[in-house]
Amino acid sequence: MDLFEELQDLMIKYHFRPSKKLSQFYCTNEALLRFLVNKAKITSKDIVLEIGPGTGFLTKFLLEKGKVVAVEKDEIMIELLQEKFAKEIKSGKLKLIEGDAMFQDYEKLGITKVVSLPPYHLSSELMLKVTLSKSIKRAVIVFDTGFVEKLTAFEGMREYNALTVLVNLNANVEVLETIDKASFYPQPNCQSVVVLVDYDRVQDSEKFYLFLKEIFRHKNKDLIRSLKQSEPNLKEAKLIKKINFEKLEHISKKVYSLTVDELHETFEDLN
Repeated sequence: MDLFEELQDLMIKYHFRPSKKLSQFYCTNEALLRFLVNKAKITSKDIVLEIGPGTGFLTKFLLEKGKVVAVEKDEIMIELLQEKFAKEIKSGKLKLIEGDAMFQDYEKLGITKVVSLPPYHLSSELMLKVTLSKSIKRAVIVFDTGFVEKLTAFEGMREYNALTVLVNLNANVEVLETIDKASFYPQPNCQSVVVLVDYDRVQDSEKFYLFLKEIFRHKNKDLIRSLKQSEPNLKEAKLIKKINFEKLEHISKKVYSLTVDELHETFEDLN
């Protein structure tokens, strides 16, 4: 039985249809799922996070490699997964959490890798959380192309933003493969892409991101003007100590035209 046939059987057995509200698109391409798992290079020491496991098609292949923490909001999917993986849950190989993946403590859970096809509306929030979670070393995630364009943008591009800078300072981002829409049921309206993210984090990333968010509010202005307008908020939030404009480089460049390294250098010079 292929995965599409299995999905049809599960929909009948558990009386569900894909929820638009939860952005549910079920992957029925076994080769793609195995590709995601292989790219994660999971070892016996890893604990892998899966967000929105749904019917457990990817979960099954992840469990062949190591321990998994799966976070699911849908009550019907929780029931399905509890029955399907009762043995793995009992043995402790699979930790199934009913709830919102954005409210879990990934470091406390011991997460070292992420392999997931998450709901696309969570993309920005998820990428921020994963990047700020120090225990995660690698992520293999499927996103829509619109978000990937932001993730891989560089200075001067319209899509270049605070999250772009934060992720690319802390990680190497590689676009692995574009996915055929027929890999999903139902087929999404947007194109999907597999992204590999390998982390090598810098210190004070959370403070740096808050700093970026503030100055990118004025991203079309020169750095000096952006900093002057942001200075009260930056000092109140204790994101900078003082601004000595005479010692700062790049002050005449537009914020959106500054490279990742130039923005980080500016942040360090202000602290």
